[in-house]
Amino acid sequence: MQRPTLILRLVILLSVALALLVGLGAGLARLGVSVDALSAQRGAAHGPLMISGFLGTLICMERAVALAALGPRYRFVYFVPLLSALGTVILLLGGISIIGKGLLLLAAIGLMSLFGIMWRRHPAPYIGIMALGAFSWLAGNFIWTLDQPIYQTAHWWVAFLVLTITGERLELSRIQRLSSASQRALLVISIAYILSVGLTLANLDIGVRAVGISLIAVALWLLRFDIAGKAVQKQGLPRYVATCLLIGYIWLLVGGVVGILSGAVYAGPIYELLLHSVLLGFVFSMIFGHAPIILPSLTGLQISFNPLLYLPLALLHLALAYRAYGDLAGDVVARQQGGIFNAVAILLFFALMVYTLLKSRRA
Repeated sequence: MQRPTLILRLVILLSVALALLVGLGAGLARLGVSVDALSAQRGAAHGPLMISGFLGTLICMERAVALAALGPRYRFVYFVPLLSALGTVILLLGGISIIGKGLLLLAAIGLMSLFGIMWRRHPAPYIGIMALGAFSWLAGNFIWTLDQPIYQTAHWWVAFLVLTITGERLELSRIQRLSSASQRALLVISIAYILSVGLTLANLDIGVRAVGISLIAVALWLLRFDIAGKAVQKQGLPRYVATCLLIGYIWLLVGGVVGILSGAVYAGPIYELLLHSVLLGFVFSMIFGHAPIILPSLTGLQISFNPLLYLPLALLHLALAYRAYGDLAGDVVARQQGGIFNAVAILLFFALMVYTLLKSRRA
């Protein structure tokens, strides 16, 4: 890897790390937990920092690295994660502003263009599903730029992450040689999901319930066809990854059920349960599972599996279950403590990843 490219990647990853740290602190501030001054000031930016600043930039980076590996003609693709990183820095330094929103909107357009390049090279259902995810990010960022209520944006942002991950799982499941019918079924489910998210803009109650049905359909497909069901029987890293995935799919089911039962919620504990079942239970479980595979490609460093990674995984889900209890029972203390331990689990996971990367480098 050329040195300028590596430096650019590391600078972008630094913005990702800062977005994660401040985003977690902002989330705790929203729960009434005492945090540092910067995180407390960025409470309103918790969602944008975590979804666009942290995960959006990371996804842009992942796709850019994959395309740049195809040859020098594709090195320009790094402008996409760079736009996202710049928008993230604006959010970190100045809070929510039209400049930060605009840069993240441009990054979403750029991500769609990356999937357009991928589609021209190799049209496949998994690319189509991830492109739908990028469109969801674009739609969510556009609505956010118009200063609409955050609950109108939230379901688009959630769809961005769910569909991106789902497309990646389909891509990785190619070794199973899934039938064309099963792949088309997932594509149809994904389109239905996007339509249900769009419906939330016209009728929030019906739209959220339709979103819930779509989430359940996605989860059931993944439980049935994803390779995780077979990989969990292996040892080492494959078993760990599969465990992360399968638990995540269960939380996606939970999120779907909450959506169907809750309908038009746009604030409060049930709204948080709906979002966090998917964003923490599903998305972060996927991150915990995919990071040992993805980070080496982003950093150029090799990594060996560390069994200690099961500790933050267990803490994440136990804390989320406790937090869900707090949401349902109206127990403010349980919600706060669950949120704190969720943040601890995430920080512990990435601390272990950094330690393992450095240890592998010394070896």
